[in-house]
Amino acid sequence: MKPSPATLGMGVSMTVGYGTLYYSFSILAPEIAREFGWSQSFVFAVFSIGLLGGAVSAPIIGRLIDRFGARPVLTFGSILAAAALAGLSMVQNGWQFAAVTLAAEFVSIAVQYDAGFAALAQRHGQEARSQITLVTLVAGFASTVFWPLIQWLLTMMTWREVYLVLAGLNLALALPVHALWPSYRREVAVPQKSSAEAGAPAVASRRPHLALMAISLSAGGFVLSAMGASLLVLLGDAGFTPAIATLTGSLIGPSQVAARVIEYARRGVLSPPVTGLIATGAIFLALTLLFAAAIFPAVAIVLVFAVFFGIGQGLTSIIRGVLPLHFFGTAGYGRTMGTLSGIRMVLSAAAPVTIIFVNERLGVEAAIGCLLLMGAIGLLAMVGLSRLPPLRLDAERRGQLS
Repeated sequence: MKPSPATLGMGVSMTVGYGTLYYSFSILAPEIAREFGWSQSFVFAVFSIGLLGGAVSAPIIGRLIDRFGARPVLTFGSILAAAALAGLSMVQNGWQFAAVTLAAEFVSIAVQYDAGFAALAQRHGQEARSQITLVTLVAGFASTVFWPLIQWLLTMMTWREVYLVLAGLNLALALPVHALWPSYRREVAVPQKSSAEAGAPAVASRRPHLALMAISLSAGGFVLSAMGASLLVLLGDAGFTPAIATLTGSLIGPSQVAARVIEYARRGVLSPPVTGLIATGAIFLALTLLFAAAIFPAVAIVLVFAVFFGIGQGLTSIIRGVLPLHFFGTAGYGRTMGTLSGIRMVLSAAAPVTIIFVNERLGVEAAIGCLLLMGAIGLLAMVGLSRLPPLRLDAERRGQLS
């Protein structure tokens, strides 16, 4: 399937969504703390609490997408995201900062992957896998684009003015893509005998799939969130120099992009569950290497760790979107994504502070050991999930027999 302009536009809008609402914080937070005389720990604690707002909004936004389609949710999401960013430029005290940050993260779900994947699933159905991969490939450059962009803007303006520019980017780049997205045509429901005869078994049959999917994706989210915030700290405490730690971190991005390029080029060759096994297996192997490097520091080990971790991280973003589509189909896709994202984001928000706390109290080996345990849980849950049949096939059979 050739990439469509709409899909490429969605990739650009997701880049804006992550760049303005997520990656911008790590650069602007020190500037905010400096102006108000706050500690950086306070500012980042507010951001972590704000991420929990996204966990609350994810199921709500998922249901809205199923009911009204992705276009109105994405469109209003862009407007509200711009308003929240503009609001951040005007905060005057800690309470205002906390409230607006919470609001910004609450609406961020409507302009990031979960909403974007739902839009692609509604438009392309079971053929959305390649489109989802392409969007992650484009949006994977969000930090590459926005970190230097924001640093450059700070040389010419204050952090408040930067937030106004970021708000403008949502209106100028993301809003047109979302407003012009094709409207959603609701699928005709398959007639069933009764909710007691058909609905209850269908709900019950989803539970093992949803449970294993939630465990695997949430464990992976915990690892990715913790590593994104604390990798350099862990490597430093393991005895590696800042130069080696920086080199290690720099290898993750190219490996992530390479994995997504290969997935896009070879789409359809491997099933989504097999791709999920590769993603979780690569993360588990990477964490095993990192644990070994903490005991026997060797540059070669951490460099190989970075390659495998980048592969796992790159594929994890894709399986978040394609696994629900593979197992459940397009019906209720937004709600399923919202439920899974809500659980994942709770653990992701708690991950950085948890790992740093363990590292400070028990040492780097214990901290990496916790991450390795979570990686093992994610892999085992994915193994169990891969052994279950897709429920969408059962639904298709029921439709053929009715």
